[in-house]
Amino acid sequence: MTKKLVFIIKANQEFIRHPKGEFVEVEPETNSLFENITDIYIPLLSLLEKYEQEQKKVTIGLVLPPVLCAMLENQELQNMYVSWLDLRIALGEKEIVRCASNPQLLKIAEKTLENYKEKKSLFIEKYEQKLIPAFALFHKKGYLELLGTTGTDVFLPHYQDMTEVISAQIETGLQAYRKSFGDFPEGFWIPELGFTPGIEKLVKAFGYSYTVLDARSVLLSSTLPSKGIFYPGRTENSLAVFTADPLLQDEIFDEEGFCNNEAYRNESRDIGFELAAADLQPVVVSGGARISTGYKYWSDSFDEDDDLIYDMDKAFEQVKKDAVTFLNEKGELLTKAAEATNAQDYVTLVCPLDAEKLSKNWGEWLKWLELVIDNSAAYGLEISSCNSMLDKQYTYEKILPYYSSWNGAGYGETLLSSKNSWMMRYIRKACERMIDLADRFPTDTGLKTRLLNLGAKELLIAQSLGLAKMIENDDNPEFAKRRFEDSINAFTDVFDSLGSNTVSTEWLTTLEIYDDVFPWMNYRIFSKKK
Repeated sequence: MTKKLVFIIKANQEFIRHPKGEFVEVEPETNSLFENITDIYIPLLSLLEKYEQEQKKVTIGLVLPPVLCAMLENQELQNMYVSWLDLRIALGEKEIVRCASNPQLLKIAEKTLENYKEKKSLFIEKYEQKLIPAFALFHKKGYLELLGTTGTDVFLPHYQDMTEVISAQIETGLQAYRKSFGDFPEGFWIPELGFTPGIEKLVKAFGYSYTVLDARSVLLSSTLPSKGIFYPGRTENSLAVFTADPLLQDEIFDEEGFCNNEAYRNESRDIGFELAAADLQPVVVSGGARISTGYKYWSDSFDEDDDLIYDMDKAFEQVKKDAVTFLNEKGELLTKAAEATNAQDYVTLVCPLDAEKLSKNWGEWLKWLELVIDNSAAYGLEISSCNSMLDKQYTYEKILPYYSSWNGAGYGETLLSSKNSWMMRYIRKACERMIDLADRFPTDTGLKTRLLNLGAKELLIAQSLGLAKMIENDDNPEFAKRRFEDSINAFTDVFDSLGSNTVSTEWLTTLEIYDDVFPWMNYRIFSKKK
């Protein structure tokens, strides 16, 4: 009997318009992208390289959304990232001088500066500023299993009565995956694990073999599987379904969860929000927006009046303890599951990890994941992947999954709240119009095609649930509102131009340059399926 753990890391990224030409002041949303490159994507590649050098057979699941791939492949943003690193290295040199009288602060400043220099060296010299080919190579070697997903992070249950919209999102995501990675993915990641009956038919129709569901979708199924959440099932059309660990999010993010231990670094306290603007140059320009710099000196103490300097050694010891706690609990849980289910071959738990959420709350999470993987065998656990368990796909028990999500209390309620529900009426109307336009202009070419393709892209961008989440959580809501309104207004202009049969080619060309995601877009993906 094998006890398997599957880790799937979900990356996130909203589309960002970026300037052409020389480096300019970085806005908070661009700063967030660059932080993720520094703290998530390059370290993850380094971890995979370590396993390759050790010849350790480990496979980690990874979801790289199409918008993120487009950002990482954009040369302008690649150059901006190098300049961004240079500014933080320059700030670090100033921090070394400022912290010289305090050995504890000095140690952290030196380590942070060293980290930025290392990331610059890796990004330029090792990866030649191109991270997507590096991920693709580890996928080819078997250290990564890359899952496909929708074109933008869309909450599919909101469109259950618009199959054309769901199909368009799935097809866009699939085309983007093939453009970036070349092959065909086995697994499909449903954003926010937002499942509603009927989605499985569309996912399977595009050739996917499996997906991952929230535990409520499985446990509230009208045909409860005999092995519960610890063994794969399948839908009526034989799409294999794996169940996300229902305890994991609380184990990490609850008040007593791993990420809230006072030994860890306080990810909210950054000198970018604490020092005088003059001390933050050249990262923060005079009169510019305050942004995080990565220079963080304080621990995550529960006492607001107790400024405890972050102790890296103490944090590392805590990471080891938390890894042991996790392995103990999952080992015991899977042992009990094996006994209760009488499974003959294996039991499994799928552990999805939201990379951006983790990085914002727990800077040490990748080290924790590394220790969990490194020590899993000692606890009788095997690190596996979903696609390695598909050999018996057509013998799994059939279930009828229920509507659910891992968002909010389990049903995606924060994605349509009193704060952001105003967005939906614009999106729904735009969806109706896009479906109608795709049927009215099925064979058009030239300027009309360009207009229709632009309209399709803008609609996909506006549908992104990340914008609704940012407004709900007051996390840079100004950007989210502006990004949403820009896309909805652009789509409306497209619709009006087609109705009046007039268009400004200068306006169209400018917007095509600015919103350059999905350059291969074909608006006919919104056509009604015959």
